[in-house]
Amino acid sequence: MPDTLSNTDRLNGLLLRKTDPATGAIYREYKNLDAVAVDYKEDSAVYKKATAYFAQPKHSDCLAVLDYDKSKAYDSLKAFWYFNWTFGVCVDNTIDDSTVQLSNIFEVNKDHFLVLQTEDLSKFTQMMGQNYTIGLKHDLNEPMDAAFVGGIALYDVGSITWKFKQLEGITPENLTSQELAGINNIHAIAYEEMMGKGQTSEGTTLSGEYIDLLHGVMWVQTECQSRLQKLLQDNGKIPYEAQGIAMIRAVLTQVLNEAYDKGIIMTDDTTGRPMFSVTTTPRSQQSRQHLSDRFYDGASFEYHASSAIHTITVNGVVDSDTIMAA
Repeated sequence: MPDTLSNTDRLNGLLLRKTDPATGAIYREYKNLDAVAVDYKEDSAVYKKATAYFAQPKHSDCLAVLDYDKSKAYDSLKAFWYFNWTFGVCVDNTIDDSTVQLSNIFEVNKDHFLVLQTEDLSKFTQMMGQNYTIGLKHDLNEPMDAAFVGGIALYDVGSITWKFKQLEGITPENLTSQELAGINNIHAIAYEEMMGKGQTSEGTTLSGEYIDLLHGVMWVQTECQSRLQKLLQDNGKIPYEAQGIAMIRAVLTQVLNEAYDKGIIMTDDTTGRPMFSVTTTPRSQQSRQHLSDRFYDGASFEYHASSAIHTITVNGVVDSDTIMAA
């Protein structure tokens, strides 16, 4: 199909269509569910996932769909990796060797999340330890994965934890303590009934790391890259001396201050200040080759990620006037 959109395409809510000539993969961005319905029937898996996504009150203003040959997954994803998406779900909930390979692609790149859903927790064992794969345990008749992304991912990065969240259209399960322990042990997430409300049972990836922490790392990385690129584009020249290096330092400091304001970076209890540092080494410490190549790699930063309270224990003492029987 042509990459150029017609007026009819735009009126139907199609925002972008792009075909990769090497793999034949087609990437589309849709404005709403009605737009998805133009290309996918209402009984199709894509439409059902899109329905769950757009049913969430916090969904984004577009949904991306990538049609590709599973045997060409790596090259297809590579072609569209830096398009407008961060979380990916699979239309086919089958978890097999190709799914493990897909998870490995996300793990290597470290800047997107793969969300998988199954009813069989054992399917996740071969992906345990993956930082960028999220495992959901839920009835496959309900697309919890699409609802999970649509319901939580668009909150401001750093402002939320992924536990305790409600998902529209997803039926919460009454889980025994043993069932919940099994889900937690493999670092998967269920949608559980708790105090009369549905909620996501945890907020971790299959490694046990918390999604909000990793999402914060992604935000900092992406913002540093884009702001430094803008610095290079908007200035006639960044001098390779103290002044230019100070400009780089200022950009990194600004990004980390914003990350602190968002809740990505922790507050130092002693000083009341954000727990991060930025280091830039002077021109004199750069190699002759780097100076010749106009390449600067003397900037670095460190921060302590903000955390969240997921479990609370309260100890209490009750005094009574009752005289107990001997």
